[in-house]
Amino acid sequence: MISLRFPPALVRGLVGATLALATLTNPRTAQAQWATTYEQFYLQASHNWKFRNQYASADRLFNAFDYGHAILYETLWTKPNAPAARLEEKAFDYLTKTVLVKPPRVPLEEVAIEPKYAQLAPEAKVMFDWAHLLHRQLYDVLADERLSDAQRDVEAQRLITYYQSRPDIAFSSKPKTMALMQEQSYSLAFRKRFPKFNGLIWGYHWLQVGLYEPLIVGKSPAAKQAGVHATVARFWQMVDGAPTALPYQMPMTAAVAPAFAARFPEAAIIFDNLHSMHDVISDILTNSAVPRDRKRAEIMRAA
Repeated sequence: MISLRFPPALVRGLVGATLALATLTNPRTAQAQWATTYEQFYLQASHNWKFRNQYASADRLFNAFDYGHAILYETLWTKPNAPAARLEEKAFDYLTKTVLVKPPRVPLEEVAIEPKYAQLAPEAKVMFDWAHLLHRQLYDVLADERLSDAQRDVEAQRLITYYQSRPDIAFSSKPKTMALMQEQSYSLAFRKRFPKFNGLIWGYHWLQVGLYEPLIVGKSPAAKQAGVHATVARFWQMVDGAPTALPYQMPMTAAVAPAFAARFPEAAIIFDNLHSMHDVISDILTNSAVPRDRKRAEIMRAA
């Protein structure tokens, strides 16, 4: 008997292709279409997963954040007429009292959590995944104590170049006007209907960029550990003091992590554009003035 062993990346690709084909052949999926985007993995490097190994509790929170974003989009898309309490109370309490308290140990396969949303806008999902991968690899560079500052700069630029090698899914490294997020016909719908959940999402984004700062300004491994611990503790103060303690405006990288933004300005702008796009999609999915058969088109136009 011949035993066939396929590389994990190939298996994921075959599964993804099968799911895509299922979407295309389902007559009930009115917006089914071909998607030409594809997923891509970490740039090979010796520093990969250093942050996970050295700052495990902080790293695991990112897995919880991925779950929170996924359940949000799936709920907004599949249950548009659900009462606000479904997100503001039930989902918020589950995320803050269960998922964040004991986060998943490994990154999640989000398509299993948001299957219908992933069918609606697979390109947008891959855009988010690609930017989140850049987040994680930059944490790794800054967490690797074997690297000098000069080596970190070289590696960070190598990661940014790798990220930008996918212009089909990479966010721009040039700042976008706030009009994209706040002055469209659908803008502000999500934060008005779900202010507490919106604050939680902004809390996620605050921590994602805030964790860069102690990794840059810390002068020793102990100082970096203390800084990461303090940043995570501040995040929990926000969550425990919800809704008033949560951010009341979208956190901007230059304000939350000024040393990081000054050292890696392209990455800072990429992350601001990423976080802005999260808000845009939430607004499009929430605003009933955008018909269901136009939501994909509006998401793609913003992208």
